[in-house]
Amino acid sequence: MDYDVMVVGAGVAGMETAASMGDMGYRVLLVEKNASIGGKAILLSKVFPTLDCASCVVTPKMASVAHHPNVQLMTYSEVDGIVRKADGSFAVELHKKAAYVDFDACSGCGKCTEICTVTVPDEYNYDLVTRRVAHIPFPQAVPKKAVIDRRGEAPCIFTCPANVKASGYISLVRAGRYKEAFNLHLESAPLVGSLARACYAPCESDCTRGEKEGTVHIRGIKRFMADRYYSAHSAPEYGPATERRGKKVAVVGSGPSGLAAAFALGREGYDVTIFEADSEPGGILRWGIPAYRLPKDVVDRDIKNVTALGVEIRTNSRVGSV
Repeated sequence: MDYDVMVVGAGVAGMETAASMGDMGYRVLLVEKNASIGGKAILLSKVFPTLDCASCVVTPKMASVAHHPNVQLMTYSEVDGIVRKADGSFAVELHKKAAYVDFDACSGCGKCTEICTVTVPDEYNYDLVTRRVAHIPFPQAVPKKAVIDRRGEAPCIFTCPANVKASGYISLVRAGRYKEAFNLHLESAPLVGSLARACYAPCESDCTRGEKEGTVHIRGIKRFMADRYYSAHSAPEYGPATERRGKKVAVVGSGPSGLAAAFALGREGYDVTIFEADSEPGGILRWGIPAYRLPKDVVDRDIKNVTALGVEIRTNSRVGSV
């Protein structure tokens, strides 16, 4: 997109410059690295020398700039590079940070902040208090849009072979939202109870808290979550995928890999049949791990998570040549 002027930084000086250039008829791009314009002045309670309320002074300017016909806001963005072209104009490379929120759909209601369970230091209040990861910077923010502050992928997620979002379900467990925590685990792996007892837990080995007060006992939290959910729900609360693909898939073996594959395919709408040579499904979970370590009723409950999707398991069915 072509603009006549680019202003970097939407503090008082940047907003005033953008508005003045816009009044002169120039097309202005106002770039701000934070999620809202306003700069440092909006952080203050009073402004010198009149000691007027900072919000009362600054927010009208924020609103007028945001609605100026010749000014285009680009918040949550930074300048990565500027190159002068042969004709004397400039090409600018901008980095738009991911907000993980659809700005067109966001109404600024703050509901996402209410249900978010993860807290981080609030830079708006100079880290004196905490805020939610999903947040609107401050009540008078312009634009009043929520952003989700994701600071990379947690090592516990990266190192997990099943890519289970441990940090996510732990935060939900902490908030007492056990059903949501269980369902979040199901998005990655169906064998929640079995993994809570038999997984070798590489997530705990790479836990960043190990360098501080000690590794989080992730597997223990998962076991508590699974037992809590299974004690409250006799069967899964979902059924086969509503959108069917009309294609059949055969999975050989009902061990952990076979069950996980069937679960993933079932969620995508495939008609899945598992062929198992033994008399009962479960593979190594049932036959290779002693019951005192992994109770068989837990294995059965985990298998129900798979069959609830309409997956058929045929036992005593050895596959010969294909």
